[in-house]
Amino acid sequence: MKRRLLSLALCLVTLLSLTPSVAHAEVLSGFTSKVDYDNTDPNRYSIEIDLVNQVITVYDQSGNAVLQSLCTTGSEKTPTGSGKFRLGDLKERFGYFVAYGEYAQYWTQVVRGVYIHSVMYKSKKLSSMSKSAYKNLGKNVSHGCVRVLPHVAQWIYYNCPPGTLCNIVKNKAADPYLVSRLKSTIPDYSSYQQPSDSHATPSEVPATVKLNDVPVRSGFSNSKDKTVAKLNYGDHVELLQIGAEWCKVRTPAGKLGYVKTMYLTCDPDNVRTTQSYAATGKTYVYSSASRSSSTLTTIPKGKTVNVTEQAGSGWLYGSYNGVSGYMRTKYVKLTDTLLYPNPDGSYPDGTSVAAAPQSQTQTQTGTGSASAPSSGARVKSGIIANFRSGPGSEYGVIAELEPGTPIKIISVAGNWYFCEVNGLQGYLHPSCVVGF
Repeated sequence: MKRRLLSLALCLVTLLSLTPSVAHAEVLSGFTSKVDYDNTDPNRYSIEIDLVNQVITVYDQSGNAVLQSLCTTGSEKTPTGSGKFRLGDLKERFGYFVAYGEYAQYWTQVVRGVYIHSVMYKSKKLSSMSKSAYKNLGKNVSHGCVRVLPHVAQWIYYNCPPGTLCNIVKNKAADPYLVSRLKSTIPDYSSYQQPSDSHATPSEVPATVKLNDVPVRSGFSNSKDKTVAKLNYGDHVELLQIGAEWCKVRTPAGKLGYVKTMYLTCDPDNVRTTQSYAATGKTYVYSSASRSSSTLTTIPKGKTVNVTEQAGSGWLYGSYNGVSGYMRTKYVKLTDTLLYPNPDGSYPDGTSVAAAPQSQTQTQTGTGSASAPSSGARVKSGIIANFRSGPGSEYGVIAELEPGTPIKIISVAGNWYFCEVNGLQGYLHPSCVVGF
């Protein structure tokens, strides 16, 4: 009986983990949404995806079809699962598929890594829309997502907010007439007009990493997802998709991937916009305002330069890496840049955040890497937590922690936290931790 109850509990946990939560106004502390919705009522529309006929239909509250088109769903090897879902909170205007090396417009999350989005593009140029993906509308050949015409994806993106019902049906009767009618409405590839978009392009959303050794994954951390990068405490990332459980990020090195939301902090109010000079290409610092003078040092593209004065037509005087000299204005331009606070609450320009959180204090470990104390983390009430010697249940228990015991979370180790409790270091499973 106990075994049966345990199996039932595990099934429930699995089901809940696959069902997205309805997004609240604030999906990540400090930020709400990147989408300028035309409709914010999740009950105004519902979506039906017919896996048999490869048809997507949007209904209003009266059951009238307001939008209908052919779509492309998952292949036999990577099928789109059926069931009733509430749209998740992950959206992206024009994004890159890390796992497949292609782009798509107007991503709307259905559940986990399944999205409704446009047909594929080879780049962010509208002219690069994939001809084969366009011609495959009406066939089940995707990796599991639901591909639609760009203007259909656009409408769903702006009108179907998180929480909208999406019913994916696998037992519809075949309807050749419907399929033929919808196919006739799709213009030839060369005649398709890309939809215009009057909405403002979503601005960059800065976030800061809260722990060391945070993995950036190609997907939502299943067995097939690869770790494409590692982040450490204090690293700054750009948020491309913002969700309660996962965020898609761009790392300082330009890598794209997914990070658990709990490992990030987003405080746009503490990120300032400042103007600074930066090299627009490889350029040089000269000993005088002449290209024939000696070269003192080289400035790589994108690096910030300290400019102190105009030095005649076509020249600036300043310094780079402590070397002062003359630079050509052609290659050093004044640009807007984001000024992030350091983990200790100070800014690179010497100013400080008005009230830097105690939890952002940076310390140094014996290995020379930064540790990130997690203020407020503690053992969940109602349980005795096993504090283990390694990141897995196969490792020995070095201590049993009482409910409410304060925890300092240092880094992420797979699906475990590396922690310190009263000077003792070990590993805890996230299910035992609250307040982080």
